[in-house]
Amino acid sequence: MKLELLHILGFALLAGLIALAGLTLIVARLSHRRPKGPFPESKMQVAPETGRFATALQDRLAGLETKNAVQLLADPLDALAARLELIEAAEVSLDLQYYIWQNDTAGAIMLGALRRAAGRGVHVRLLIDDNGTAGMDRTLAALDELPNVEVRLFNPFPIRTARVLGYLSDFRRLNRRMHNKAMIADGRMAILGGRNIGDDYFNSLSESGLYMDLDVAVAGPVLAQIGKQFDLYWNAPPAIPAEKMLGGCKAAEAEDIIKNEEVRLSEPEAKRYAADLRHPDRLSRLLSGKAPVIFAEAQLIYDHPSKIHGLLQGRKLLWQYLVRALGQPLQELVLITPYLVPTRTGVRYLKRIAKSGAKIKVLTNSYAATDVALVHSGYAHRRKGLLRAGIELYEYAADAEDRRPNERNRRERLLGSDIRGTSPFSRNKLHAKVFAVDRARVFIGSFNFDPRSMRLNTELGIVIAAPEIASEISETFKEFIPTRAWRLRLTRAQQLRWSRPGHGVRKREPGVPFSHRIFLWVAQRLPIEWML
Repeated sequence: MKLELLHILGFALLAGLIALAGLTLIVARLSHRRPKGPFPESKMQVAPETGRFATALQDRLAGLETKNAVQLLADPLDALAARLELIEAAEVSLDLQYYIWQNDTAGAIMLGALRRAAGRGVHVRLLIDDNGTAGMDRTLAALDELPNVEVRLFNPFPIRTARVLGYLSDFRRLNRRMHNKAMIADGRMAILGGRNIGDDYFNSLSESGLYMDLDVAVAGPVLAQIGKQFDLYWNAPPAIPAEKMLGGCKAAEAEDIIKNEEVRLSEPEAKRYAADLRHPDRLSRLLSGKAPVIFAEAQLIYDHPSKIHGLLQGRKLLWQYLVRALGQPLQELVLITPYLVPTRTGVRYLKRIAKSGAKIKVLTNSYAATDVALVHSGYAHRRKGLLRAGIELYEYAADAEDRRPNERNRRERLLGSDIRGTSPFSRNKLHAKVFAVDRARVFIGSFNFDPRSMRLNTELGIVIAAPEIASEISETFKEFIPTRAWRLRLTRAQQLRWSRPGHGVRKREPGVPFSHRIFLWVAQRLPIEWML
């Protein structure tokens, strides 16, 4: 009986292996069906000096040959309203590049604004990483059919309905993504930073909570660099025209898609949300002559799209450009990153800075706040090494935002804090990626302090030489973070402790159930740090 059972199990295992091999061959064949270029090239169109953007900005930028007008976008609704303002003001071109575009209310509002812009003759180019287009195939196909609109998918999945199968035969390519986020209007003004497009990033309609984030609007000489970066990605081989991947979209289908979006936007919650966006306090925040701006020199830094193919090494990576652009911290480094996986190399780098005498403060997500638990495992076992080097380490608390809106101040808003009550079903998460050096220079962009940003994904950001912004971020950290995050310390026995005003001192990591501790213990011992 035992022998027969072993034979049955053996045949079942063999059949499974044969089926898996057959599936892999099928997937491999489908993967190689990805369209090949070359595809038509295009460049950013710049509106004339008589255009709306130029006339609105000319007085402010007059005589400032090397400086840019810069405005921070911390409040989530302000960040979306600013994007809509630029779309509505555009006369010639709109170029948008994002990692994620969610099929939700905020995503529908943005798409509706783009359709209206195209309808009045604005040339729209939309480039989205295909990892962030789930459920959007027919919507994007319909958008691509419109006059004046071009949609491209970056590094697309050949298999559309079960994308995960693509990893079976093409993991090396599909594991690398375009993480860049930027929007350019008329070649005259741009918004870039950490936010993707979706409810999670802009409002409280999201069931998963709000991502605390930071964007920056900029106008001036740096726009030429931002446009060059966009054109480089738009014309790169991995950017595939949507029609090649998604097929066409008939007029009747497109009409149905638009009607469905209109129904979604007519729901009470969505209508209240749209009304908030149209509030007078949120209108003309960028183009008004009264809008508060800072004038500063700025440098754009970005990865070349060939990083997707693993062709970038050493000093050509954004991480190396970032280190050089920010310079050696002499007094202070404030590092805000939602995904902190410093690796042994990163720990050594931060230790060298700390040893030189500069004070380092680091803010990242706590386990309870993070949306990628596996990434937390790549950070957890590095905490003691960072603390021993004298680095201040803070973990953002998921239940931190518990005060009423009228109690918040400007510095709290700087880090994108939307102070509101939370529930067990709604968590707030840190998503901003900000580095501030010596209260003089600041980086805002898409780059996380982890191996994925350093080696795998392409990234984009801007280094601004603005003491006003860098100092404000440092002061915000000092006044705002200690009450919203758990501070980590080591006891004399080298044991971790978590403390937070009003919450006492914890011996165990807050918000981590016993079963999750087992998961983290196992994950920390897996050889996967390189891909986190």
